[in-house]
Amino acid sequence: MKFRALASIVAALALCGAQAAAVEPDGTLPLNYRPAPDSDEGGLWMMADTLEKNMQASPLLVRDPALNAYVKGVMCKLVPDRCRTLRIYILDIPYFNAAMAPNGSMQIWTGLLLRTRNEAQLAFVLGHEISHYTLRHTIAEWRRARSTSGTMAFLTIATAGLAGLAYFAALDSLMSFSRDEERAADMHGAQIAADAGYDPTQDATLWREISAEETSRPKRDSEYSFTRTHPTTAERLTTMEKNAESLKTGRANWMVGQDACRRAMQPFRSQWLEEDLSLGNYEGSVTLLNTMIADEPASGELRYYLAEAYRRRNADGDSAKAIAAYREAVATGNAPPAVYRGLGIAEMKLGDKITARDAFEKYLAALPDASDRTMVEYYLTHL
Repeated sequence: MKFRALASIVAALALCGAQAAAVEPDGTLPLNYRPAPDSDEGGLWMMADTLEKNMQASPLLVRDPALNAYVKGVMCKLVPDRCRTLRIYILDIPYFNAAMAPNGSMQIWTGLLLRTRNEAQLAFVLGHEISHYTLRHTIAEWRRARSTSGTMAFLTIATAGLAGLAYFAALDSLMSFSRDEERAADMHGAQIAADAGYDPTQDATLWREISAEETSRPKRDSEYSFTRTHPTTAERLTTMEKNAESLKTGRANWMVGQDACRRAMQPFRSQWLEEDLSLGNYEGSVTLLNTMIADEPASGELRYYLAEAYRRRNADGDSAKAIAAYREAVATGNAPPAVYRGLGIAEMKLGDKITARDAFEKYLAALPDASDRTMVEYYLTHL
């Protein structure tokens, strides 16, 4: 009875304030589209509006103005005519994922931003999601879900006590598409990004890197994976590479935007890397960090987190790998002070008390007000 009453409320709300708009002859959405309020699509839009309000109030929402302005700015370069009507919400969730609802709201998880190493890669992801919307895949999928148990699922997610990742994972599970729809979004999204001047080769580059990371991760991650409903990796890469060659014939100078993307993400990267390590999927973290280090070999931050991944994984040979990575981080001259704490722990584990003591003392000297100072001083009393 609770859900029947709620469904009636949703249907009633759908009658408020919207005007019907015809879909374009090619099946795509016109600008400022809003479905007829008394249609099934109007009702689904109202459900999406409710879910969007929940997203706006979520503690996972990243509200930083500069980061939001940067990501929204990339979207506006792709579809300037839709810039006012499409909304992007960045959620602090450490998985590579993005999803678009039929009402024009898009969620992007911070794990995706961590892995897009330049603006072109981000543009191709955004173009892919926008294409699902403009090609009306979103409403087609929600209609398919509604024909089964989907309508109750929407209402349950919108009103139940789910929180955090559980909420957004449940919502994302209702916004997956068929493989044919994914193929169409790949092609259409690549065209949008290329038309905006972004280097088409970055599409396949990103996908190759994400696939390599996911291959190394435990299968339990697949439920939160952007790739779970997409065409197979081999097929997709082949198609992307052929498409990139075709698109590249139309322009000589392509935009990559590595520096702009790095500046936008840098203030958050340490937090996002720590969150990635907290998942405990160290194989994937090692793959990710090695990919990032290939771009920034002089980054002490990245080498520190690679060392942390080895130390926390603690497989055979990882202690030596961790110590080597810590020392490489120190050698850059720009590693975070925590590099000395990690080095001290790793050396202490191997029994090198002199080196461990030296590392711990350097850590406390660099961070005299460290929150874990008591723990480090305890280590020192036993060296």
